Amino acid sequence: MGRRCPSPAAGVTVPWGDGRDSLLELAEACDVPVRWSCRAGVCHSCETGLLSGEVAYITEPVDPPADGDVLICSARPRGAVVLDL
Repeated sequence: MGRRCPSPAAGVTVPWGDGRDSLLELAEACDVPVRWSCRAGVCHSCETGLLSGEVAYITEPVDPPADGDVLICSARPRGAVVLDL
């Protein structure tokens, strides 16, 4: 079944495709409205609650997100994740 990325608030559950670079790209492809600005994990505009699962960062953020949050512009799922979008 692979990695899945559900978002209960948005009412969306989608499989992760390796053609995506980040969770932000996946959200945009599914027409889920998300905030972002830098796409590099610097500005924290995309900081989103990570309800379950683990992510890996494409580039480690200079300033990590708060506990329980993820910077979706520079993160990829390590398995199934649930985001508070």
